[in-house]
Amino acid sequence: MKRALFGVVVAVVLIVAIVFVRTTMVAAPPPLASSPPPISVNSMDVARHLAAAIRFKTISYGNSAHGDEKNSQLDALRAWMEQTYPAFHRAVTREIIGKSLLFTWKGKNPNAKPILLMAHMDVVPVVPGTGRDWSHDPFSGDISDGFVWGRGAIDDKGCLITLLDAAERLAQSGFTPARTIIFAFGQDEEVGGSEGNGNVAKVLAARHIHFSWVLDEGGAILNEPFPGVQQPVAFMAVAEKGYLTLQLVAHGTGGHSSRPTHDLAIARLSDAVLQVVNHPFASGIDDIQKEQFSVLAPYMPFFQRMMLANLWLTGPIISHMLEGNPETAAIMHTTIAPTMISGGVKDNVLPPQATATINFRLHQRESIESVLEHVRKSINDPSVDVRALTETQSEASKVSDLHDDNGKFIVQTIADSFNGIPVAPTVTTGATDSRHYLALADDVYRFDPFHMGPDDMSRVHGTNERLAIGDIGPAVAFYMRLMQNLK
Repeated sequence: MKRALFGVVVAVVLIVAIVFVRTTMVAAPPPLASSPPPISVNSMDVARHLAAAIRFKTISYGNSAHGDEKNSQLDALRAWMEQTYPAFHRAVTREIIGKSLLFTWKGKNPNAKPILLMAHMDVVPVVPGTGRDWSHDPFSGDISDGFVWGRGAIDDKGCLITLLDAAERLAQSGFTPARTIIFAFGQDEEVGGSEGNGNVAKVLAARHIHFSWVLDEGGAILNEPFPGVQQPVAFMAVAEKGYLTLQLVAHGTGGHSSRPTHDLAIARLSDAVLQVVNHPFASGIDDIQKEQFSVLAPYMPFFQRMMLANLWLTGPIISHMLEGNPETAAIMHTTIAPTMISGGVKDNVLPPQATATINFRLHQRESIESVLEHVRKSINDPSVDVRALTETQSEASKVSDLHDDNGKFIVQTIADSFNGIPVAPTVTTGATDSRHYLALADDVYRFDPFHMGPDDMSRVHGTNERLAIGDIGPAVAFYMRLMQNLK
């Protein structure tokens, strides 16, 4: 007994020693690196441009609804851009593909692979009945209380305008990029992007254009990125989750509701949906999260640093904590979200079939085929058809590297532009237009050069969307430095 107890004590002491040593090996946060003086940009001038862009109601409703209204607004926005950014338009070649815009800025070295900078011009609708909840009219573009207010301020006209303002300033100075820069501004990202960047990508593929790297919307600078971290951290999305919507169609015996059978379509459908929800996909800390934790750990208090520095021991605890928060849980696994259900036409008629729609965002460990197999196996009922809606589906993206030459360049540019800020990898849970270029680029990155507080993420596609004026000038400076430092 004493030997066994002694063995336990030795094992505990050894584990404690290993944990302590591994924790102390995580370097304390260094002082913020000095960087070249920031490029001076008057944020208010750019804020006025963003306000004007917000006033164009380039709303994507889906299913071609209000298409003529949207197209006329896209035409008006394009004309405004041409008038507002004349030097840029003189420096580049513009092509109009559908209602999307493709600009090519020829570089000095025609043998160097080009880069692609992206933004989208469309926005989501305001949910009916919520207009009264906005502090400012959603399409007013009001500048008030230190913010530009309106639908699209963050998603994605903020990137669109700061990118254009950066290019205009460089073009005015007579700048020519070291390598060719291509700009793609999509018309329908919010409904899948098939008519916009989907078609633009096909045009570029037909020309055999291959990019060194692509930069689209995605991550952001989070002011409170993790409990205990007081240092803002830039999160660069090196991958995005896949997108799949499945339609479940349950069949049953129709008839009069006064004589119900045990073969009810709605009951069968309800059971099928619950079976899918109650059979979650595999979850866990992946390589992207491990690298993210390695970036965050030095900026944490000792206890949290200890937890992240010893995932070999604390991994299950960290996973449980992450799974408890919907924001972090979404990155851990393929998500399951029932979104629509229908069946029946009258209160006293048994419908012969009922339909439900479930949306999945695919983790990199899953594929469309594996999700289909998982769902069919979970339901295990031949009277329930499982159909994939193919219009907007996409596989989970490949993972780009922050440590290759492309990643190092963008990370360094972020650090130089934002006072030596640390940069951590992440995954975008929503779909972006960049997925159309995965086969056309060595690396695809996703980053919005704006600070986000804890309540800002809910404003994206939500109420009171806004962008801080103080963030606008630095974002322009970031894009300018990105283009100037190309080699």
